[in-house]
Amino acid sequence: MKKILWLVLTVVGMAACTEYNAPTNNSGTTDSGSGEANDTTDNDVTNQVWSDTLYISWSGSEATVTGAIDSITVTNENGYVTINSAVTRLVTYILSGNGTGQISIYGSIKQQIVLNGLTLTCSDGPAINNQCHKKCYVVVNGTNNLTDGSSYASTTEDRKAAFFSEGQLIFSGSGSLTVKGNYKHAIASDDYIHLTSEAGTFVLNAASDGLHANDAMYINGGTTTITAGSDGVQCDSTITIAGGALTITADADGIQSDTTNIVISGGEITITKAGDKGIVAFGDVNISGGTIRVTSQYKCIKAGKKENNTIISAGNITISDGDIQLICTGTSTSGGGGRFAPPGGGGPGGGGWGGDSSSDSSSPEAIEAKGTITISGGYVYAQSSDDAINAGGDFTISGGCVCAYSTGNDGMDANGNMYIKGGVVYAIGSSSPEMAIDANTEGGKKLYIQGGTLVAIGGLESGASLSQSCYQASGSASTWYALTVGSETFAFKTPSSNASKIIVSGASTPTLYKSVTASGTAIFNGMGYYPATYSGGSSVSLSTYSASSGGGGGWW
Repeated sequence: MKKILWLVLTVVGMAACTEYNAPTNNSGTTDSGSGEANDTTDNDVTNQVWSDTLYISWSGSEATVTGAIDSITVTNENGYVTINSAVTRLVTYILSGNGTGQISIYGSIKQQIVLNGLTLTCSDGPAINNQCHKKCYVVVNGTNNLTDGSSYASTTEDRKAAFFSEGQLIFSGSGSLTVKGNYKHAIASDDYIHLTSEAGTFVLNAASDGLHANDAMYINGGTTTITAGSDGVQCDSTITIAGGALTITADADGIQSDTTNIVISGGEITITKAGDKGIVAFGDVNISGGTIRVTSQYKCIKAGKKENNTIISAGNITISDGDIQLICTGTSTSGGGGRFAPPGGGGPGGGGWGGDSSSDSSSPEAIEAKGTITISGGYVYAQSSDDAINAGGDFTISGGCVCAYSTGNDGMDANGNMYIKGGVVYAIGSSSPEMAIDANTEGGKKLYIQGGTLVAIGGLESGASLSQSCYQASGSASTWYALTVGSETFAFKTPSSNASKIIVSGASTPTLYKSVTASGTAIFNGMGYYPATYSGGSSVSLSTYSASSGGGGGWW
């Protein structure tokens, strides 16, 4: 039976709701809506009292609406609740109960939704359909579940998620929210989504994207688990991750910025499966903190875009801190990522002039930038069957601990200059013509060894500039070594193949011991310790390595 409530009364007996708070710096009488796409200055939900409150509770196919607010019209039919608001005050909608139906909200100023133990399933549309274009503060209390239908009733409205909003979605609260997006996305905003530092627990399962936003994505907190038929987190603009814990299983990309940048400064990111790429941005990827674990089919971290063998966005990757472990599981079919093909022929080339495929599936690389790569700090482990780390331009390492391990190509590859200036660098390449560290000498570029502690298995690019002395020794597979430079020791385990030659370098003349028992701070997915201590083993004889000592230049 249809029930229409024309609510034109001033709230009676409804005290200001101080239990659910929102920001203080705006009065609520104005709201710039999508113009605030990148403004999160008033997203703190701890300080402001809302003017009025409307309670909506579901039981089966019926909804009960409690409270009366002037200038708000409520339509309630068989659990489908529609709110048309003309108020100029801040209003809170508190949702609870267990039932079927939908809530649709229309208004012109920002609002607050409190999920207060709500289980709501809609068979033909979103469970929550917020058509207001302004900020929507979502407070999650208790245990909440939202589910949409696998198909939606025909409408001219834009609706594409179990929890859909035209305006910004700002989440806080210590409760949990489980969302099943059967139609498309789990949670989507046509503006931005912000998981604040006060956000709780989210479990998202979606036919398409888990979290989907147009204008920006901010993840500052919360514990979020996503299972997605397409992308885990997808945004048409910048994605910023500064905190929280994010676990993603995605059939396509784990985290994708479709047009601009991804900025990571904190939090825990675990992508257990990405059927395509793990973290990918059309623009730049900047990492200055956080713990990142990615297992991906084709690329673990990628910046920039290439179509039809033409780079249309030369994105750069910058890493200054963080604990990063990347394992690319795909099998290379491109024939290589770093060698220039000779004129008129293919050959075991890739990367430079003729071999870089436009398909990510043909060249699974742990880290790829169409522009430059700069690493100045943090811990980075990158493993793949193609180039472990590949830069379309210059590649510079000046600090941190970096391991690049390729089972079928170059460990580190730069299509520009390659600079080793500092840090601890462990590069493992495949057998000749591939190598540990490669630069684009065919294009007039060069490998520069200028500082740091270096271990290279698989050779260095011919013609390298060695302003810091390098040394070489015979090596053995699956063996622990200890390299001491000055007062610090880096212990490393060689791969199970292609370990017949080891090249090392340090700020002072190093010593190398073989078959040691090592301990210390474990790094590089169990292949290293730094700083390390060791016992046992035998001294390894080192001879001077020069740029013409071999092991470089590919098959040229």
